[in-house]
Amino acid sequence: MIKKLRNKFILINMCFVSVILGVICVFLAVSFFQRNTQNTTFFLQNELWRAVQGNAGGYPSFRIQNFPGPNDSGGNPGERPREGIPEREGARRQRGYYLPYVILKVGSDGSVLNIDEHDLSMTEDSAAALVSLLPELSEEKKNAGGVLKQYDLRYALQRTPEGTLWVIFGDMSGESSAFRSFLFSLGTVLIPALLVFFLLSFWLARWALTPVEKAWDQQNRFVADASHELKTPITVILANLDILRSHKEDTVQSQMRWVRNTREEAERMRELVENLLFLAKNDADSLKVQMSEADLSELAQDRILNFEAVAFEKKVTLDSDIQEGLRITGNEGQLKQLFTILLDNAVKYAGQDGRVRVAMSPCQEKNGKNAVRIVVNNTGEAIPPEDLAHIFERFYRADKSRARSEGGYGLGLSIAESIVRMHHGRISCESTPQDGTTFTVTLPVA
Repeated sequence: MIKKLRNKFILINMCFVSVILGVICVFLAVSFFQRNTQNTTFFLQNELWRAVQGNAGGYPSFRIQNFPGPNDSGGNPGERPREGIPEREGARRQRGYYLPYVILKVGSDGSVLNIDEHDLSMTEDSAAALVSLLPELSEEKKNAGGVLKQYDLRYALQRTPEGTLWVIFGDMSGESSAFRSFLFSLGTVLIPALLVFFLLSFWLARWALTPVEKAWDQQNRFVADASHELKTPITVILANLDILRSHKEDTVQSQMRWVRNTREEAERMRELVENLLFLAKNDADSLKVQMSEADLSELAQDRILNFEAVAFEKKVTLDSDIQEGLRITGNEGQLKQLFTILLDNAVKYAGQDGRVRVAMSPCQEKNGKNAVRIVVNNTGEAIPPEDLAHIFERFYRADKSRARSEGGYGLGLSIAESIVRMHHGRISCESTPQDGTTFTVTLPVA
């Protein structure tokens, strides 16, 4: 599932990137083509104007497809050219506007009167054939321009008041070659860019989906562990029922141990289901908790009093140092459960003739706000460092050989962490052979 999600993430990201880069490339290509067309058209227009001016004099009213007027001095398009000698061809080439062309002078009867070649050769027959393909100019229309795609030529027309038609043909092969080179350059940039974006998308997909993958693995492990823990009491209950069914003639009193054992397993299963529901609701943020002012000192002393009998039975010394009158805003039921979990865990693993110490005092957090610090320490075997980082995970047991015999499911500390987090506090654990295991909880006052 995670692999499919990662591939879908990469595919969607690459589609967006490809569309954006494609739009940019199309815009650049269209801009380059239009600019190239404007330059070549302006060049042909300029050269045709020079030919007409050199033969007739004056400044003709000449515009093609709304392009700027000629500029003899190389200044701003549309300016009237300065008087003087026409610009040298070499200078025009340096400006990048040059292309091979030929200028034809056509009489009123359609015959070619003169051919002026500039790096583009043309016979009289070819010239006449090309002229026949040109559109006819009306009396109102004195100029025109266009493209003969089949011959790869761009042309411009100008009719003088005397009726003479001037035609210029420019070779478009250089223009087409430049456009193809530009497209090739775009391709050589686009393909590596897409490859880089693919690698970035792959890395981003792995980085973004790492929490999802971790949550997915935790969920699968959670379901597997929960199924395993539920399977054990159900198996015991079914076995006990089979025994009772096989002794139908016996009295209930004689089979009471099986009934009692069945009830114990059912209660353990109910406890497990309640813990699972608490964690599930907490994960879904659907756990409605009513907060009110709670006397934390009184709650702690009440829980300690309840555990004195358990500690005495296990030969564990239970000490406390609780400052009176410590109050916070929280949920009393959950705070009682928090103390129960921490004390049960401490007494359970304090060891024979061990010691459990509970301390609670006011403190200040780094941001200057008032808080209450709860410290629960117990003697006994230290938690290995490799297990210490996982003790708040669900169904995790540092002592896997003893956990089941002690009746634990590995959910208590996970629930304790959820309760602390729900009260906007912090919980941590330290464990050393010298000092034992210490749980520290910090809860804000308000």
